[in-house]
Amino acid sequence: MTIVRQAIVLAAGEGRRLRPITLHTPKPLIPFYGRPLLDWAIDKLVAAGVSRIAVNAHHLADAIAVHVAALAAQHPKVAFTVSREDVLLGTGGAVRNLRGWLTPNEPFFVINADAVFAAIPADLIAARGLAAAALLVTREPTYAAERRLIVRDDLLVRLDEASDPAGFTFCGLTLADAGLPDRLPDGPSCILRQGFLPFVDHGPALTVACLETHAFFADTGTPEALIDAHIRGRDWVGGLPDPRLPA
Repeated sequence: MTIVRQAIVLAAGEGRRLRPITLHTPKPLIPFYGRPLLDWAIDKLVAAGVSRIAVNAHHLADAIAVHVAALAAQHPKVAFTVSREDVLLGTGGAVRNLRGWLTPNEPFFVINADAVFAAIPADLIAARGLAAAALLVTREPTYAAERRLIVRDDLLVRLDEASDPAGFTFCGLTLADAGLPDRLPDGPSCILRQGFLPFVDHGPALTVACLETHAFFADTGTPEALIDAHIRGRDWVGGLPDPRLPA
């Protein structure tokens, strides 16, 4: 299995639904079981073999930058960079903005800093196959209202504006092809809407595979979701080794 060596962590959001907490603490630094959400995303990527990580930042960017510097000290074999955005660029704009940083001709992960899940990012490598990308998706009942991805034969067909009982919820993890940054427009954009969906009928090389996970997944975008993540994630977290202890 090929190792994906680079990744982008999306950490620029303002966390408006979590205010007033996020007035002073950026959402990616809110604790989940005692550790910042950003750390959980970084752990996943490092365990998958990623050695270059870019973290985008906008809201309270200085706090994000300071924390990334601390993470770099914890992971000396990983090269970190912080991509500051003067205006929010969205998921697609963040990738487009980093096209000069990304190693050419190599795929890369994109992970939402506010999503926590038990799935292994490397599983997307096999799921992607010859497709342009692979998405981690779920039918976790907690997020039935977000089942907007319509999938057929494990390939993305469309993204609906409203939830569909037969659809899937996106888990915030993408394995993207090296051509994605060039397909995206300058300025704010969405990876799916502008980077993939306009091209899915252009041949098999631009299809988007979807890998369903049946393991723990949680969004943490609201106070209620953050509480739910702690409740449903208790058994998963309880079975993990403590990263603060020596191996």
